[in-house]
Amino acid sequence: MKNPPKILIVEDEGIVAFNLQQRLQQLGYAVIGPAESDADSLALVARERPDLVLMDIHIKGELDGIELASMLGRDYQLPIIYLTAYSEDATLERARRTRPYGYLIKPFSERELHATVQMALERHEVQSALAVSQTLLEQALQAAEMGVIHIRPDIGKIRMNGSPAPLAGLRADEERTLDEFVSRIDPDDRAQFIADCQRGSLRRRTVRLDNEAGSVHWLQIDAASNDDGLLQGMAQNVTDREEARTALQRANDDLEDRVRERTAELRQHMREIESFSHAAAHDLRSPIRAISGLSQLLHETHGATLGEEGRDLLGRISRSAKRMAELIDALLGLSTLSRTPMTPADVDLAEVAREVAQSLRETEPDRQVSFVIADHAYAHADLPLIRSVIENLMRNAWKFTRDRQPAVIEFGLDSRNGRPDYFVRDNGVGFDNNQAEKLFGAFFRLHDEQHYGGFGLGLSIAERIVRRHGGTIRAEGEVGQGATIHFTLGG
Repeated sequence: MKNPPKILIVEDEGIVAFNLQQRLQQLGYAVIGPAESDADSLALVARERPDLVLMDIHIKGELDGIELASMLGRDYQLPIIYLTAYSEDATLERARRTRPYGYLIKPFSERELHATVQMALERHEVQSALAVSQTLLEQALQAAEMGVIHIRPDIGKIRMNGSPAPLAGLRADEERTLDEFVSRIDPDDRAQFIADCQRGSLRRRTVRLDNEAGSVHWLQIDAASNDDGLLQGMAQNVTDREEARTALQRANDDLEDRVRERTAELRQHMREIESFSHAAAHDLRSPIRAISGLSQLLHETHGATLGEEGRDLLGRISRSAKRMAELIDALLGLSTLSRTPMTPADVDLAEVAREVAQSLRETEPDRQVSFVIADHAYAHADLPLIRSVIENLMRNAWKFTRDRQPAVIEFGLDSRNGRPDYFVRDNGVGFDNNQAEKLFGAFFRLHDEQHYGGFGLGLSIAERIVRRHGGTIRAEGEVGQGATIHFTLGG
């Protein structure tokens, strides 16, 4: 079972600190401290490594809370939530510059405390995962000899990073004049490059670069213009590829058959480079799969010699790797959702609901769940996307009726303001209706993650798809009495 998050309280008023400690423990958090001064706080952080810090701005010691928070963020990458009875602009501006994860202005309610702490923990978890992904992406780009390029044709400026930058006579991320870069391009490629920049599109454009030492390099540039006229994309050092191409072309005059053979080898080499570049740039899940697979292999081959603690650690590694892979899949699906092309057609959503119900039954055939589905519920929508909406809503209902006997899940159709109003209703654990608007936020969860699982993305995905269809979505519920999710579709 996952250990509760550890929270360090930094508060110099004993009564306030004790009250805060009691409230946090009642909410299920592990409390460290409280600490009254900067020295006590630094010692506790070094020894206990908390997951989050609740920081009073006015504390004992040489440093105030803002200075201490800045140090903890810099040295330990800890998320900070400020506690203060002061809200003057100057103080808040100093605090803002430390990039805190939230503010709690005294006095605050238990609901405010819980929501702020939970959102800070979840945000920190996501940012940590994204930081790991960013590091892996940077390593992948370096291995593929790729970098990011920005060109502003309107003001004649260029900026590039990564290994291609020095080949172009540029320092990484230093803005230089476009004329300097163009002067290094071979005259045979120069006119086409300039024309592409003016047109706002460089599609796999390869240019030859000559430097002052007499050496030659080739860059492949793939960039497109945004609404502000900025050309941005990727540059890759393809010198090896281009030199191989040149060698083959020189051999063409002497041996035609050999040229064909070498050309075939070169094309294969190019395909392998493209495949590697794509995998290196986009498939960040490979290391995670490796960790999971190796953990399983280690458990199978050496599990008996590792002992109970070792096997437990391996299990935690495997579960964490699986969860990270699922999180990456969910984030990638969420980030590409708005770009998925739509092909609206007439669809019977009731038929889709029946298919989803059958799929749910097959996942847990021993569960006794009654599905009540309308005979027909016609709509004009993109079938794959609207199926995702219904599947997310019904899976949520399936999940949150797990402890109900009997469990009932409904899919039906009403009318709202003269428009069809589709709904999924269940008799599950329900929720506080005051939290209804928050349900559709990414990573928001009201219920125990260990018992019900998930990442808090299902309703967020459903909401985005419904909005893409020009519709609306809303939630109604009552604790212990179930929930109903309504949605409409435009058109």
